[in-house]
Amino acid sequence: MKEQKRNKAISRRQFLKGAAVSATAVAGTAVIASCAPKVVATEAPQAETVSTTASFLTPPAPIAAADIKQTVDGDIVVVGAGVCGLMAAYTAAKAGVKTILVEKTEKFNARGGHNAGLRSKIELEEGLDYDPKRVARDLIRWSNNKVEAEQVMQWADRHSAIIDELIDMATAQGIEVMRYGNDMPDAYYPEYKTVHMFGGMDETILAGMLEKAAKDSGAEFNYSTPAEQLVKDASGRVTGVIAKNTEGAYVQFNAAKAVILCTGDYGNNPEMIQAYCPKAAIVDTNVYTPPVNTGDGHKMGLWIGAAMQQETPHTPMVHNLGAAPFSGNPFLRVNLEGRRYENEDVPIPLMANSAQLQPQHKTWTVYDSTFADDLPLMTPGFSRTTAMSDRTQTSIDTALENGSLLKADTIEELAGLMGVPADALKATIDRYNELAAKGSDDDFGKDPAMVTAVDTAPFYAAYNSLALLVVLGGLDVNKSLQVLDTEHKVIPGLYAAGNAAGNFFANDYPVIVPGLSHSRAWTLGRIAAENAVAS
Repeated sequence: MKEQKRNKAISRRQFLKGAAVSATAVAGTAVIASCAPKVVATEAPQAETVSTTASFLTPPAPIAAADIKQTVDGDIVVVGAGVCGLMAAYTAAKAGVKTILVEKTEKFNARGGHNAGLRSKIELEEGLDYDPKRVARDLIRWSNNKVEAEQVMQWADRHSAIIDELIDMATAQGIEVMRYGNDMPDAYYPEYKTVHMFGGMDETILAGMLEKAAKDSGAEFNYSTPAEQLVKDASGRVTGVIAKNTEGAYVQFNAAKAVILCTGDYGNNPEMIQAYCPKAAIVDTNVYTPPVNTGDGHKMGLWIGAAMQQETPHTPMVHNLGAAPFSGNPFLRVNLEGRRYENEDVPIPLMANSAQLQPQHKTWTVYDSTFADDLPLMTPGFSRTTAMSDRTQTSIDTALENGSLLKADTIEELAGLMGVPADALKATIDRYNELAAKGSDDDFGKDPAMVTAVDTAPFYAAYNSLALLVVLGGLDVNKSLQVLDTEHKVIPGLYAAGNAAGNFFANDYPVIVPGLSHSRAWTLGRIAAENAVAS
């Protein structure tokens, strides 16, 4: 019985002290257990296959000069109004050059909930003084040195001052900036306390701040104006972009200095996913990428001779988002065969990787009625819940109601609800309980403190939904964020940043620095704009 639980040598007080529920555990991301995941499994195409068959590589017919109904002159044209594009527009306009932003949606199209910051004024006040270069080296190591190291180091050098600027901007507007995270230097997967949140969980607060700052600095915004083609002069320099206005007429926005592509990822372009990041197709749902993110900037760059980043496949940000609130917790995990298949104490992208290898890519997290007592035993980390709260209970209730969390009085009944062999599931749980009683995970080497027995009814199973957040791969760029052609030469007048640019991520999203994706976007958006203004 519960005496089989791993002996709790460390006091509960020690575990509970400072334990918090991760803000990323959201019940709404769970997939109803009875629903089959929308899985597309495919092999990555060879480069020559992509080059000859992918329709997105075929440039459209040039838009005729006679079809252009309006011409607008500027110095810098920013394409895309995410946090990257908004920062680029703000930076350029603040520098005193005429800045034009075009965006295909009717308002800014941005996320920005979690923002990584090292050595921010808030962190330093809390006594957190991470060495940015050490953190950058950790990121490069995570990628197995498959990234452009100068770009990562540049982020490390520049972002601290920028996030302090954003903190000051927020404070002046009465917007609270929160910082949270778990510092685990001795953990197997250390996680830095880097997350800064502007205005709580509202993903749009930061974007709204940047939009206001850009407009106040003189930037001209053109919403509902999708960019369709880049413009080059006879010398090969990019001199503008042609977009379609709200009346459906073509407008040419001229850029005396440069065009900056900040168009986000291609997470909603299935053909590009199959070509460059097929693992991003092996998911149940796309929970984060806006529907309009179809790789517009990537395509426009490719059509004029730009190269895609050399490292392929691109990096998918696929997270395990099972029934909240325990998506990231290291409870027992089983596949459709009822078999345990991994050490569950890994970051959620790695959980997703192993789940994608299982039959039909379906897995379950299994635990029993004593989960509230077990939670403090779980090492804090990204998307981990280490203590019960009203919000946690609400998430549990919601998951039970929508069927993404199953509950049963016996293991056999639970197996039937899960659709797994009852005898196999019982054998797996018996073995797991044996390891819990022994105080040693002889099968996979998980920290024995987290091997908690599943022996007290009722029993629970949460479907581990595979969720695509974003595809991290883009055009080939240099340190200055200038776009490069297939011969690795600069395309004059063209810059890319954020998820339209490549060379920053490889393998998997490094959750050891939570909030890095957004931080990289606004940091490199600034750098691209500074370089474009100086060109």
